Amino acid sequence: MGWLFAGLALAGLMMLFLYWWANTDVKSARKSLMWAVMFVAVLLGLMLLATGRGFFAILPIGYAVWRMAGDRRGGASGTSRDRTGPGPGRSKGTMTRSEAYDVLGLEDGAREEEINAAYRKLMAQVHPDKGGSSWMAAKLNEARRILLGK
Repeated sequence: MGWLFAGLALAGLMMLFLYWWANTDVKSARKSLMWAVMFVAVLLGLMLLATGRGFFAILPIGYAVWRMAGDRRGGASGTSRDRTGPGPGRSKGTMTRSEAYDVLGLEDGAREEEINAAYRKLMAQVHPDKGGSSWMAAKLNEARRILLGK
């Protein structure tokens, strides 16, 4: 009976983990996975120490310490090589007028009515309430705001 309870508890935890994994952003998932690996490495090292295999405990504990030190410096985890940030010469969150026209699929100099029509058409396709992308909806909102000066 105890195994059944443990199995159900494990299945419930797995379902919670999968729900979180499906709804989190990549950066949070990556960081959480890295911390989980470090936790397992330290736990393995402590188990090896407790069983008298102290020499072998150096490897997992040393790995965890190396990863933590690299994260504080921005090195070992690869955060210094992230490509998610803005491109060269641009600050985060800005879009040029040319990019805004491209996002809406319009030519330079489009009228306000054309901008609003393109915005409505594309937003109907990508709105998060209809299973679309919240990132793309945000880009459409930003493009419209830039072109209409609002």
